[in-house]
Amino acid sequence: MPVEENTTIKTIVDQIAVNIGTYNMLNKRYNLDHHYFLVSRFNGINKENGLSNWLKTSEASRSIFRFLTDFNMNARASKLVEIRTFQLNIQQISRNINMQCLEFFDISVSPLTAVCGNSTVANELKELFNYCATPGKFSKSGGFVIGSKVCHCLLPHICPMIDAHHIGISLNRIHADDYFPPGNSWEDYLGYSPHGKLNPSSQGAGRHSWKDDQFLCAIGFYVRIYHEWQKENGDPGMDAFLRLDTINHFSGVPRVIEKALW
Repeated sequence: MPVEENTTIKTIVDQIAVNIGTYNMLNKRYNLDHHYFLVSRFNGINKENGLSNWLKTSEASRSIFRFLTDFNMNARASKLVEIRTFQLNIQQISRNINMQCLEFFDISVSPLTAVCGNSTVANELKELFNYCATPGKFSKSGGFVIGSKVCHCLLPHICPMIDAHHIGISLNRIHADDYFPPGNSWEDYLGYSPHGKLNPSSQGAGRHSWKDDQFLCAIGFYVRIYHEWQKENGDPGMDAFLRLDTINHFSGVPRVIEKALW
């Protein structure tokens, strides 16, 4: 369940292993679905010699479409676009966004101000999120939930999945003094000062405030949790952090922290 109001980073770090264990016990189906997708993605990228090449294949579109369906993005109030449209829009991504740069970006060591071709990682991620969240691209209604989930499928080592009923609520409940990136400066981390409330409610009218800046701030906050865990545990490194998730330990920082906030 989402964290309590005014939860601190120290509380998250202290409880991360227990919360991951609870998630894994209660969400076995999601773990399997996520694992199958990651294996398909990994094999496809290796086969096609890179993420951008994989995204041009129908196999990539079908794999992402299936993952989103498994994660309830083709049910309730959300309806995915038909598969042909979905495939065409996946194939368009690499034409406008530097996916080759993002494929190898390491959020654990660099801020989003890092150079990415003629742009920055922050600007490329903003463009990617806005593309994925546009109504009619991947779901008929669009929005931050589908936007973040497609981004996660493309770049699971960078992009968190923000949903309205768990992660969005938890982020909204983080103590205001702790909702910062590494270094405590959004301007230094992003290259500019983000607009609006950084962690708005994901329900009611607040859900309309979840835009590209809020998505990037979620990434920065996740990275700060990672850094704080490293500091509290003697800096054992990335592999030790990923081993906190014994079910799916190769999924990357965002998925591990997601389980701690679920």
